[in-house]
Amino acid sequence: MSSTTETDPAARLKQVNEEVARIQRHQNAGRFGEAEKAINALLSQYPEHPQLLHLKGLNLVQQGETEAGLSLLAMVVEHDPDNVPALVDYGVFLAQNGQADKAMIHLRQAAEIAPNNALAQANLGALLVSKQAYDEAITALNAAARLNSEMVDVHLNLAQAYIRSFRFQPAVDPLFRALALDPQSVAAHVGLAHALFRAERHEAAEHHARRALEIDPDAHEAKLHLGNILAAMGRMDEAAKAFLEVAAQPGRALGALTRLIALRKTKADSPEYRLLTQYADRTETLPERQRVQLHFALGKAADDLGDAETAIGHFHKGNAITAEMYPFDAETSAKREQRMRTLVTPAFVQRHRGAGLHEVAPIFICGMPRSGTTLMEQMFSRHPKVQAGGELRATAYAFHNSPDLRQVLEEEAPDSIVTDDMLTRLGEQYQTFLHREGLRSEYVTDKMPNNYLYAGLLALAFPRAKILIMRRHPLDNLLSNYMQNFGNNQPFSTSFETMAQVYDQFDKTARHQLETLPDQVRFVEYEKVVADPEAQMREALDFVGLSYDAGVLDYTKSLRAVNTASVSQVREPIYATSVAKWQRYGPLLKDLAERLGGHLSPEDRKACGLDG
Repeated sequence: MSSTTETDPAARLKQVNEEVARIQRHQNAGRFGEAEKAINALLSQYPEHPQLLHLKGLNLVQQGETEAGLSLLAMVVEHDPDNVPALVDYGVFLAQNGQADKAMIHLRQAAEIAPNNALAQANLGALLVSKQAYDEAITALNAAARLNSEMVDVHLNLAQAYIRSFRFQPAVDPLFRALALDPQSVAAHVGLAHALFRAERHEAAEHHARRALEIDPDAHEAKLHLGNILAAMGRMDEAAKAFLEVAAQPGRALGALTRLIALRKTKADSPEYRLLTQYADRTETLPERQRVQLHFALGKAADDLGDAETAIGHFHKGNAITAEMYPFDAETSAKREQRMRTLVTPAFVQRHRGAGLHEVAPIFICGMPRSGTTLMEQMFSRHPKVQAGGELRATAYAFHNSPDLRQVLEEEAPDSIVTDDMLTRLGEQYQTFLHREGLRSEYVTDKMPNNYLYAGLLALAFPRAKILIMRRHPLDNLLSNYMQNFGNNQPFSTSFETMAQVYDQFDKTARHQLETLPDQVRFVEYEKVVADPEAQMREALDFVGLSYDAGVLDYTKSLRAVNTASVSQVREPIYATSVAKWQRYGPLLKDLAERLGGHLSPEDRKACGLDG
């Protein structure tokens, strides 16, 4: 006689499902041998069953038989293209084995078939983060978090998508959600140290960096963040100690060393310099990015030690590699500058004087990078009526959310379509960003350097706004840029040719803004700020409509910390060593001086080895 299970299909199905569940438990527990026996036993009865083939494929991959496992999974999805679990697993294993593009096809397919499948959205989002498609990743990961809020990795990946796209404040919430699920998550604490630091919440950032190190003393990334945080808070000795501890460890040493070299003046007997020189003999064996780091650090050290020729040689090499990695489109940059000059004319300004928000008076401190914007903002930050914002992405956010105006800027629509309402909306979107960042004062500073380009539109969006355009001697300004490892943030700074081109465009635009908006735009000369800070701040405060407060001169005690390349400088009293520094390099800057042409005096040209 036959058994009940042999004659009852429902009973047999129940038994098979129980076996499948047992196989999955074996796999989850890492008992792949037991899982294989059970899978093969069922396959002897159901040789073409897709779920069993799927499980066998998983088992093979997890036991290291990757090629055979992927082949089985490929067969499953080929014969059953709507099998979402198989699509997800196949996509995940493809991604893990370096086939990201192929993986993307299958993970997208899974998410399209089953938009409410949390695993499909989660894995798609994770892959999109690795492909640097951050906006799309954020959409997928938010969907996954809504569908299943218990997956720690979803919150961590979502935070990374925000952090890598420079949206630090939105990264904080998913990181706290990850901590709520796993209070011991080093990754969550490290992420919070980074995000809170970049959001300028430094005390909280320090707490999470230290908490990560309590959980895992070898969390070198946490120590790097701790060094950055302490430096930004002006605790330089503690920062140096943190960086040196990381520098003693393999793998992370160069990053810590270069940060420490940038942080303080190098001495021939300093521990970081001794460690740094050990790298010099094997420069060419390092990966591209590390070679760049090393050349800039060696250049900075040589500059500190007074060896200008060695220094400029390293800066040439570091910038040459960076230029290959991140080419600069000088033509597009020049067209953008010219477009802003042709759009915002005196007639345009007069036509739209009724636009904008009158309730607030933002202070835009802008100009070329390394022109003194950080120093100026630090002094403003000590005024009791001013809230310092730092380098805000508010302008970019406002334009992104003002599509009609953006079309005009890109010459996809005529200038004549601009209305007062469009400009008011630009101001409202800017304020929305500020409020999201907790910036609600009547006077908020924004020191994003390239805001000078948009000064005309920002002045109309905020009729009470004041735009301070920092000016610095072009050779000092451009040399300072050339000596900074900006990566892809300032690709113009990688050659004398492109720096001179950008400076020329900046000068034309800055002068245009001053001539067009004399009541709202003012030039501030860095050299005069250094020579007589009180007089310059009295004039600047009067210009923006604020009374003088002596506290602005005590900017080294500013409660606002600094995240930019100027951190070590603004923590010291105002000094003149950064003025006319270019003269130490003299003829080494001959090519740059020649390209700057009429922007230099005859005396400056002669000092660089040119005819006056």
